[in-house]
Amino acid sequence: MKKIIFTFLLLFISFSLSSQSEEIWDLHFQVDVTTPSGYASPSGVETNGEYFYVSNSFDNQIAKFDLNGTWIDNFAIPNIPFGLNDLTTDDEYFYGGSGSTNTIFQMDFNSQSIVGSINSPISVDAIAYDPNEDAFWVSNWQADVLMLIDRNGFLLNQLVFTDDAKGLTHDSYSAGEPYLWTYTGVYTGGDGIVTQYQLPGFSSTGLSHNVTEDFPGTHAGGLFCSAEIVPEVVILGGIAKGTTSYLFGYEIAATGYAPGPPTDFTLTADPAGALEVLINWVNPVIDVTGNPLTELDEIRLYREGSLIYTLSDPVIGEPADYTDTSVSGSGYSEYLLAAINSYGSSLVSGTVWVGADVPDSVSNFYGEQTAPNQLSITLTWENPTQGLHGGPLIDPIVGYELERSDGSLFIIYGMSNGITDDTIVPGVWYYYLTPYNSIGDGGRARSNDILVEITGTENHQLPITGY
Repeated sequence: MKKIIFTFLLLFISFSLSSQSEEIWDLHFQVDVTTPSGYASPSGVETNGEYFYVSNSFDNQIAKFDLNGTWIDNFAIPNIPFGLNDLTTDDEYFYGGSGSTNTIFQMDFNSQSIVGSINSPISVDAIAYDPNEDAFWVSNWQADVLMLIDRNGFLLNQLVFTDDAKGLTHDSYSAGEPYLWTYTGVYTGGDGIVTQYQLPGFSSTGLSHNVTEDFPGTHAGGLFCSAEIVPEVVILGGIAKGTTSYLFGYEIAATGYAPGPPTDFTLTADPAGALEVLINWVNPVIDVTGNPLTELDEIRLYREGSLIYTLSDPVIGEPADYTDTSVSGSGYSEYLLAAINSYGSSLVSGTVWVGADVPDSVSNFYGEQTAPNQLSITLTWENPTQGLHGGPLIDPIVGYELERSDGSLFIIYGMSNGITDDTIVPGVWYYYLTPYNSIGDGGRARSNDILVEITGTENHQLPITGY
């Protein structure tokens, strides 16, 4: 009996879910920052998750907006020369440069003051704090370089970069992070384009967007990245500079991740041979990145590609089980268990023999020349008491396939413990024996090598018989 094993090919076709709640480059908000602030040239922008702060290229004024885009007030940072072209934050202080000095200003926006400074090898036009390095990426669009500077002003890395960056931001939220985003294209020519680069090697990921197509007549300003503005969404935002300047925010990723696969997945067929399987597992507790799982929507169980059970209210980390009583017949059953949330799915699979089993292989399969100078071999064996695949052997053996080393095949009908083969010639022989029942072919056993030789003239031929 041939065994048919269904291959699932990971079966994501049944439940492939979007890895994001919406689409990348969805524009979640746009806010006119020129009119309420009165700024002639809004430029830099950053958020601490509570407010947006927009700087001005021409003076030391900072405009404060709430997360709904409502202007609150303007305040000044004394002793800032000219203006701040870009802003960044380490979640405690804000940092920026004027583009006219080689200084990174450390500012407390609560006290509205400068609390420190860092010397830079170049004037600071664009800036982004890198939390992995506790350092700052800086660029001056005229210098054709991108530098990583630590808090003591030491140069940690320097890259050739000729794309006129006016905004930089570090992305530690998107899958595969860390990234550095640039916002290029200034009033001297070119569109406002945001581009993603993989760190630490600074290789382009191929992900970019032309902001100017959404805000005609504008060019690049400052840039920020946050997962605190829109629930479950990573926002890449910035300033599109023009006669009217806009604070914008694009969706670039989801903040959540697909669950990891269920654990402790076991398949236990009924030991008495009933056509049913007990499936046990533990719901996942981590997502695919290895971090704690925060969302689990469904657990789905498939057999041979068909959905047979859905757990619609799974609890993260809890054990669960299901008994499948709809198996149609004895044989292999392949199961796939998928954990699913709004970001995607992960799965685990397994195969188990269900129902009455085929025989295991015979044991102590031994052959010898029946008698000296006799052209026959007597074979004996012990029959199995268990199934080949771990299932119960409740269906009796009804015969055997005996294959001789020269390729000859014999069928032995009925249960037996031995036969005599008298169709051989002198030489060395061996055999393969396979018992079978109504379910199918069982295990295959090999005999020892058997020497048959004739040293006298007697030759008593015997037929093949069972006993």
